Amino acid sequence: MDLLFIILLLVVGMALIVLELVAIPGTSFPGLLGLGLTIWGLFKVFEEFGTAWGYGLLVAEVVLCVVLLIYSLRTKTWKRFSLKEEISSKVNEVKIEIKAGDKGKSITRLAPMGTAMINGERVEVFTSTSFVDPNVELIVEQVDGNKIRVKPVDA
Repeated sequence: MDLLFIILLLVVGMALIVLELVAIPGTSFPGLLGLGLTIWGLFKVFEEFGTAWGYGLLVAEVVLCVVLLIYSLRTKTWKRFSLKEEISSKVNEVKIEIKAGDKGKSITRLAPMGTAMINGERVEVFTSTSFVDPNVELIVEQVDGNKIRVKPVDA
């Protein structure tokens, strides 16, 4: 086997191992294939070119592995791939004032969260009781920031 081909096997094996560690979660096919290629390549070097070449490529492989892992785990490397936009919206940006005592009607089942129509505004609410069916009259118990707690009128 040609030495250049064996070195290519070692590089591809190491690339697959780093890909497994950094990009693909779990123990899967690329990592096992990379480990197999690396072990087979090192075995072939020892078998065909002797211990001097074998230990030399083994040290080079370990150094290459450490350098690739350090480079791939740096934060600057991942900034190229990361999302740079921020989501600044909120769930209940209520345009009208909803206060305790206001009445409304459930649109969806509240289990314990759901959607209700209060003061003509469709908002997300939650109930302190277990479940509320759709089209049930509600009364607002408490408003804490964007959290609106309701209960059925008949409760």
